[in-house]
Parts: sequence; structure tokens; C-alpha cells
Amino acid sequence: MAIKELNISPVGRVEGDLDVKVFMEKGVVTRAHTQAAMFRGFERIMAGKDPQSGLIVTPRICGICGGSHLYCASSALDTAWKTQLSPNALLLRALGQATETIQSIPRWFYAIFATDMAHKKFANKPLYEEVTKRFAAYVGSSFQQGLTASGRPVEVYAIFGGQWPHSSYMVPGGVMCAPTLKDITRAHSIMNQFRNDWLESVWLGCSIERYLQIKSWDDLMAWVEENESQYHSDLGLFIRASLEFGLDTFGQGVGKFLANGTYLHKDRYNHPTIEGRNDALISSSGFFDGQNYHAFDHMQVIEHVKHSWFEDVAAAHPW
Repeated sequence: MAIKELNISPVGRVEGDLDVKVFMEKGVVTRAHTQAAMFRGFERIMAGKDPQSGLIVTPRICGICGGSHLYCASSALDTAWKTQLSPNALLLRALGQATETIQSIPRWFYAIFATDMAHKKFANKPLYEEVTKRFAAYVGSSFQQGLTASGRPVEVYAIFGGQWPHSSYMVPGGVMCAPTLKDITRAHSIMNQFRNDWLESVWLGCSIERYLQIKSWDDLMAWVEENESQYHSDLGLFIRASLEFGLDTFGQGVGKFLANGTYLHKDRYNHPTIEGRNDALISSSGFFDGQNYHAFDHMQVIEHVKHSWFEDVAAAHPW
């Protein structure tokens, strides 16, 4: 049988332009190539500028995770200039990072991923009708609920950051806000609404505390079957449909995982250093090679442009 070539350009539902080329033989993909050809030149824009311009320029890289770029830009300046951070500044930076991360979860699931589960190729599956009813783009009941709920966490970001996206409230040495009791109370109220109206009632079908008791695959499967609420929750439906559709057999990686870690403890990173970051993390960093866990070492990180359109240069550490 002849090899079939399929080109998709651009691939929708991703940030920026992405082209995909796959070669198939007897219905099986034998080769796959992805290519992101759009170059915006942020590195060139920053060259020769005041280092603080990174606080304004780099968050514009993305309309969803701009706060992460601001977080990194301010942290880089703190490290370079040896500034001292107060506990409240670290808390407020972590809060911004956390709320932006939380908002991305329902947006990614409903708008980027789950809509593909409503594709007609799964129409012969028993759960297809229910999946389509909930996850179909724009018209699905959960699609609408999830995207609406995703806007709530970044309202908290805007309370402390002034706006979202593209806030500039993180600066070298701290943040540009002094929360009042009213601010904190509003933030609690917004997140409680997010929890009650979507996270626990629609997504989990149980309390966060119950979900966090899950420690293994067997625990997860038992959780799905534990009661009707969890079984019919969006997460419960996703798990059941994924197994029925065979999604658990697709896309297996190489079994190696890297985590840079997230959220710095308010009392353990007041004097930022690159070497001290690992010990200050709340969500720890590390590398799993498939058999053993290793501490994260940034000196082992190497960047190269071999498979890109850039002029080839020797692989090197990011800075």
C-alpha cells in the first residue's frame, strides 16, 4: 500500500501558527513532523533595552500565560540585582501565578482538548452521545460552563495586579500593590464561587478534600465508581470516555519527566539566588529518568536549534 501524506496548516486551537505533516501506511502514522514557522522576535526586541523593559515586553508573548512571563522577568531581575523580597511580596506573586494557572485548566480542557472527543469518528461508542452533549464546541453544556468559570480566577489576579492579562504589578523587589481587607475578602468570595459553581459541582462531583485523597491509579478508578455524583461529573465522564475511546493507548512518551517546580515559600526565598531556588519551592522540582528521581540541576539544561529554521549554533546552557 502506498504511503499517504497528510498536511494540516494551520492547526487550530493553539497559540500561534503550527503546521503538521504526517505520513501514514496501512492506517498507521509512520512519521510525523511539526513546524512552528511564525517568528515574532521578542529576543531581538529586548536586545539593548533597559532590563526592566522585560517586565512590559515579555508578558505580551501570550494572552493566557502572560503572568508567568512577568513572574520570570521580575524573578530574573531580583536574582541579578540581589534584591530582597518581603514575605507578602512572595505570597502575592505566587497568588498571581496560581490564579492564572487555575484559569487555564478549564480553558485548555474544554476549548483545546475535549472538543475532539465529540468528533464523529467516535460516533459508534456508547458514551459518544453524552460526550457530545457536554463537550461539543460552543454548544456543549459543560463547554459553556467551563469557559465561563475560567474567567473567575483571573478576576482575583486583577484585584491585586490591576488588570489581566498583561499586568505589570510584579517589579524588582516586590509588587505594586498593598491588599486591603476588602481586596482579600473579595478574592476569597470569587474563589469560593469558582469552587462551588464549577470545580466541585461540575468538574469533580465531590469536595477538593476528597479528590486529594487519590494517590494511585487504583484510587482514581475507585473514585469514579464511588458514587453517582463522581461517576457523572465531567472528570468522571472524561475518564470513562477516554478508556472507552482508547485514548489511554495513544501518545505514550519516553517515560522521562522534568519539573522546574512552582511557588516559592514566603520565608525561604527572600534573598533570591539560582542555587537556592530548589530548596525554597513549595511544589518541588526534579527529574525522573524512568527509574530514579534526581534533583533538578539547571546546569544540565541545554538548548539547541538543530531542528528549527534558525542558523545552527552549538548547543548551550540558556544563559
